[in-house]
Amino acid sequence: MSRFILFLTLTWLATTAAQFGIINKIKKGVTKEISAVVDPIEKTIVYVGFSQCKHVKRILGVDYESYNNTEPDLSLLSLNFMTREVNVSFLLTTAASLLPKAGWLDPRKPLKIYLHGFTDDPTKNSYSNISRAFLSQGDYNILALDASSLIRWLYLRSSTMVRFIGEELGQILAVLVRAGLNPSAIHLIGHSLGTHISSFTGKRFTELTGFRVGRITGLDPAGPCFSDVEPNLRLNRNDADFVDVIHTDAGTYGIHESVGHVDFFPNSGSTQPGCLPALLLATCSHSRAWLLYAESVNNPQAFVAAPCASWKDFRKGNCDFNRLSLMGYGCPPGTTGTYYLQTSDAPPFGRGMAGVHYVNQEGLLKNVGMQIGIN
Repeated sequence: MSRFILFLTLTWLATTAAQFGIINKIKKGVTKEISAVVDPIEKTIVYVGFSQCKHVKRILGVDYESYNNTEPDLSLLSLNFMTREVNVSFLLTTAASLLPKAGWLDPRKPLKIYLHGFTDDPTKNSYSNISRAFLSQGDYNILALDASSLIRWLYLRSSTMVRFIGEELGQILAVLVRAGLNPSAIHLIGHSLGTHISSFTGKRFTELTGFRVGRITGLDPAGPCFSDVEPNLRLNRNDADFVDVIHTDAGTYGIHESVGHVDFFPNSGSTQPGCLPALLLATCSHSRAWLLYAESVNNPQAFVAAPCASWKDFRKGNCDFNRLSLMGYGCPPGTTGTYYLQTSDAPPFGRGMAGVHYVNQEGLLKNVGMQIGIN
């Protein structure tokens, strides 16, 4: 009897597992079809909704010029400093005087600075994933800015605050360089609005020192209010010696332009595999950028990309496969151009060399769109 019960139990488990697999496949299929319908709609809505940012912010009194006479209060912003041995927080406004005297900041070690996005802060997964990845690979100086008090609510206002925040951080970095830190050792890593904070940090740093920071990595730079504007009002390749960008929600929450020395567009740079479109209140694709980056720190060879003129060319294999590069932390400084690749829909996302060879995993509606030239 016990063997019979064991047999029934194993049969039930096997059947359930098979059914669960089928359900997962159905869910993935439904997600792809929803994405095919909603993705072009949401991009149009976002573009129309934010195309007049400059004028709307001026009317509401939340543009840079309106705040410039009475700068916003930065006293609630803080920096978290971390190494393998130290974890300490202090106010942003006191950092310029405290950091150069801190015995635990070793100017010989590379400095990684993480800048979070809208509604985020350093207690969330984006920073913890990236900081853990770095510390597992080496002994770095890691700083994380907590700007959540100014960029947690009201996006139009938050998109203005990034300039003030970045300019303050740029002044702090200038002080550190005068105290012995090598500008080339500074690496700013920004997600969403944090990318544009890093941009204004780099701009102010160059104004004060005559040098550029070594590297800025933009993780799906925020698009609303930053698309189709002058380069000096957003991240651009002049903000650091090397600017690399990963686009994962381009045209919706993320910027659609190529803005760095090198720009990577995994899975076309739009809705990521396994993610619902943003109009369904999903930030999965926007957040995928920092997940991919954290993985690239642990495995620099995970994301191989090919330079192509467009996603359409990538699908057809019309790329320069003699100039492959690595997306993420392993990207060699000096790389230029626009690169495409495919990733998996779940961790580990990296597909290595297989990622440069397109595999059709699109839903039915998306494939129809491709055939008639919509995508």
